[in-house]
Formats: sequence, structure tokens, C-alpha cells
Amino acid sequence: MNCILKNSEIAKLFSDKTRQKIIEILSEKEMTNSQLACQLKLSKPTLSHHLKLLSDGKVVKVSRIERESHGISMKYYSLNPELITISDEKRINEGVKKELFKGLFGDHIRREFDDKVSLVFLRLLKSSIIESGVGLDRPMYNAGYNLGKDVFFKQIKSREFDSVIKEIAALWKKLKLGKVEQIGEHKIRVEDCYQCYRMPDVGKPLCPSDEGIIAGILDTVLGKSYSVKETKCWGTGHEFCEFEIYEKG
Repeated sequence: MNCILKNSEIAKLFSDKTRQKIIEILSEKEMTNSQLACQLKLSKPTLSHHLKLLSDGKVVKVSRIERESHGISMKYYSLNPELITISDEKRINEGVKKELFKGLFGDHIRREFDDKVSLVFLRLLKSSIIESGVGLDRPMYNAGYNLGKDVFFKQIKSREFDSVIKEIAALWKKLKLGKVEQIGEHKIRVEDCYQCYRMPDVGKPLCPSDEGIIAGILDTVLGKSYSVKETKCWGTGHEFCEFEIYEKG
């Protein structure tokens, strides 16, 4: 069973600006203690103190250890992909997933209300997450990827790249997630994005879960590995999203 921090402990852990910055950096790529200390202009003891707190809280973890030629071990740290976890007993089982899948493509889930939710509420929720300073891009990408390979790929019948993109566009339209258009051999554009439409320019893309969903679909359906990167977004000052898609070499 996973250790679950109390709300007060979580708040204290994420309240420090240095730890917020460490989380932001590690959400992009893994780094050693020395690399982090250099980038943040901190002493190694100070950096080690913050890393220990984040490690004890299971926010970051040692992703790998490399032994250099002189015999010294180098620990690489990364954001824990299970940053947001619950105890093992409460994991969603396959039966529940099937019911949610049915609701996504037809059946209503709620009895008294329909299944529409205010986008204004979702915007406020996303804005609050951004303001918290917690870097969730990596776990959101991973969650989206799992949805793509486990759920969404079942709606795709084609086995050729351009045709798969057209089916993804039809899927986005059906679920009212946005209007998808292929605008180049390796690029798609999304108008009226459900995640970021009219969100402010925060200097970074806001749709990592969509990157993951698209990558999960492509990898599973086409049997290859794809890189999906959002390069334009309302979060970067554009009035649409753009994703560049390349097959990994």
C-alpha cells in the first residue's frame, strides 16, 4: 500500500518555491543532485535537503544510478509518475473502466444531471493547478498515454497514419474536445480546444494529456513509437493548439 500524505503535509511540501522549481525541472527531464544544484544556483547540502523532503513525500524518486569511471555512483532524480496516487485497494478495476468507456461513447453516467460539465469550472480548476506551482505535465502525459492505448485506440479502424489522424479528428469532434485538422505531413491543429480555449498566456502549452492520448493511439494502432509535442497553445499566446508528430527513430 502506498504511503498517503495528509493534506497539510502536501501543502507544506509544495509551498516552498525552491521545491516548486525542482518539481518543474524534473517534470521535463531527469537530473543529478549536482546538475540541479548548478541550475538552481544552490549548494549541494541545501539541494539535498529539498530532495530528501520530496523523496520522503514520494514526489521525486531515483530513476537510475550510473557508476562513473572513477567509481563514484551518480544518482539521477525524476518526478515520480505516480505523484498522484491512492491506496492499492482503490485502484479502478477493469469493470469500472468498461462502464466509463460505455458512458464516454453513448450511455449517460449521471441520473439527475446530464454528463455536461461547465468549461468555466474546468478553467478555474486548471488555473488553480497552474498557480499551485506543481509540475504535473509528466503524470498528465502518462495518464493520457494510458487512455490512448487502453481506451481510445478501440475507436480507430485504420492502419495508415493519415487515416488514423482523420479518425482521431472525428473522435475529437464526437466527444466535443475540439476541431482537429491535419495541416502538414507531421502537424495537426486543434481549434476550440476543451482544455485551453481562452486560457491566458502562461508561457507553456497546457495540453500534455492530449499529447499522451494521441501518442498512445498511434503507438498502439500503428505498432510504432511516436513523439507528439504540443508547440502552440492558448497557454503560449496562440488561439489554437498545434501538435508536431514524428515517428521515433
